[in-house]
Amino acid sequence: MQVQTRVQLRDARVLTIRPILPSDLDALRAFFTALSRATLRLRFHSSVNELPEHLLHDLTAVNHRAHVAFVAELCASPVERSARLVGEARFVRSADSESAEFALTVADSWRRIGLGTLLTRTLAQHARFSGVRRLCGDILEDNKAMRGLARSLGARLSRGMGCLRLCLEV
Repeated sequence: MQVQTRVQLRDARVLTIRPILPSDLDALRAFFTALSRATLRLRFHSSVNELPEHLLHDLTAVNHRAHVAFVAELCASPVERSARLVGEARFVRSADSESAEFALTVADSWRRIGLGTLLTRTLAQHARFSGVRRLCGDILEDNKAMRGLARSLGARLSRGMGCLRLCLEV
């Protein structure tokens, strides 16, 4: 499993990208709670007010093989007790498949500075190392940010049932 990596974004902010841990449950809850309704709708494809506790547990209970997730975090300041998550990317792989379903979420105030690209590249690198050849995910047609990310990474977009299917060869 990849260790944490410190990165500097285009706007000079520095953060850490690392695998998610079960101990990130409260930070992940705070991350999703802080997202706008529009961002939650784009991530979960429906109107969401609050994530159920069992889903939050599932999102932090990764096995680093079939379910892999990375988070981007700001290091805790002397005033803060814990780090703050500003992005997450994950894939879930079916047994004996060369493809995996993937998802990406970036906090509203952290968009358009390269964080989504960094998280996706980190995830793709781990996927390739794990034998995954394709990361695929469904995105809503009005998700301009993901469509732009797909184009910038050379991913294929195809029409699905009420959404677009993004597939990235890793």
